Amino acid sequence: MARVLGLDLGSHSLKAVVLETNLRGYSTRAFATVKTGVGEGPLLDRIRAALPELFAKGAFAADTVVVSLPGPSLATHQLALPFSDPKKIEAALAFEVESQLPFDLSEAVWDYQTASVDEKGTQLIVGVVKKAELEALLASLKEAKVEPKVVTHPGLVYQNLLASLPAASLPQNPEAAVAIVDLGHERVCVAIGRPGSGIEHARTFTGGGSALTRALATEFKIPFAEAEKWKEEHGAVGEEAVGGDAERAAGAFLRGMQPLLRELRPTLKSYTAKTKRLIEKVFICGGSSQLRGFDAQLARDLGIAVEVLPLPEETNEAIGADGPIAAQAFALALRGHAMGAKAPRFNLRRGELAFKSDFDFVREKVGQLVTFALILLVLLIAGGVVRNTVLERREKQVDQQLCDVTQRVLGTCEKNFDKAVNMLRGKESPANVVPRRSAVNLLAELTAKVPADMAVTMEQVIVDLDRIVVKCEADSTKQMEDLIVAIKTFKCFKEAKEGKIQKSKDGSKVSFQLDIQVECPGEEST
Repeated sequence: MARVLGLDLGSHSLKAVVLETNLRGYSTRAFATVKTGVGEGPLLDRIRAALPELFAKGAFAADTVVVSLPGPSLATHQLALPFSDPKKIEAALAFEVESQLPFDLSEAVWDYQTASVDEKGTQLIVGVVKKAELEALLASLKEAKVEPKVVTHPGLVYQNLLASLPAASLPQNPEAAVAIVDLGHERVCVAIGRPGSGIEHARTFTGGGSALTRALATEFKIPFAEAEKWKEEHGAVGEEAVGGDAERAAGAFLRGMQPLLRELRPTLKSYTAKTKRLIEKVFICGGSSQLRGFDAQLARDLGIAVEVLPLPEETNEAIGADGPIAAQAFALALRGHAMGAKAPRFNLRRGELAFKSDFDFVREKVGQLVTFALILLVLLIAGGVVRNTVLERREKQVDQQLCDVTQRVLGTCEKNFDKAVNMLRGKESPANVVPRRSAVNLLAELTAKVPADMAVTMEQVIVDLDRIVVKCEADSTKQMEDLIVAIKTFKCFKEAKEGKIQKSKDGSKVSFQLDIQVECPGEEST
């Protein structure tokens, strides 16, 4: 069994969740959180200092560590490209990203994730951070003996958690979207999508719990630390605020929420305008989501149902009532668990900053690899000897058959293929009536005309000397049209007509039939 550590590097506190994974799924084994000392120095220094205390609270040793980029330094861009081929995306995206940056692309680290694909092309979510900032983060974590395999986007990380929402929390309309809003201390993360389709929009912006605390400190003219403590112990808004001081504090909190609402409202409206899908529900998590009455107040301000993000029931024993605080760390652990095809792609550990332990493993296994290579080399040599022997025997058999044919038809044994063909093509030869094309020739010409880079599958081919019927499957009707054009370049394929076109159930493939008329200029069919 493997252990995955999801590590939430918050500016107010660090959170850690450990999952134990196996072939059947996972189980949540540990959760802990420690404060980082708000306002007591640079964020990376506070994170590095708090990590030993966090790890002392439980068994957090893990095979895989996953973190998201802390703070608001990650810039997120929504880009659209008019194609869906991954190779074309990789080739073109660098130029698109560079045009969005105020600094040189060589100073940046970036990655992307597909949001959606349709007939117009591909919508991408791209995250960019300065290389120096990522290097500083990795160096700080390394000092604390933490080597993350994945450094991901704090919004995109909710993709796997979105897919595991309980049925009671899903929108009534399956086409409607939901939003997850992570209310951190100095940063807010927003992820919007559909439970069955993944994240389609993500962004981060400055704000969150610190704005509420500053508003409270200003209202009561008290130090920030004292206001933070009072907020955590007594803070409430709306109907939950009871009493003079509580109501006065609630008014301060409402003023502190205004920057959040100014960013959140246009984000939700922008998604709806772009996708034509309504956002039916907003889930909140993070420390500020625990402010009493916050969900009801946010629902009134947005005009959308709001509830605290639920975690799977199996987390109750390890995480319990701390689910809203642990949501980001749990989502990061899920990201590490889903390392296969279902995993989100986004990972800033690329190129020279790639996770190095994979190469260390190869180095440790170099002896086994050398042995394997030698065995493979011996097998290749033996296979070559056997193949050459078989080919030599077959060549002799073909020569003998050619000799038999020419002896029978022309009365002379000829083993040279070119000479035999020239002799058989002579007008006075009895072989003049032999047809100059065959089903094998036509099939060879057909397959040769299919472009090498075209993803077309020929499911059935019926070949006659005057007609070929092919049942095909391709990615799009455009590929079908390109295939027809390519086929008609052969002189004997006079016409190629398409039959009924059908789409697959998921809409990703099209099936069609081609009826090809065969007629070679200057030849008679036989």
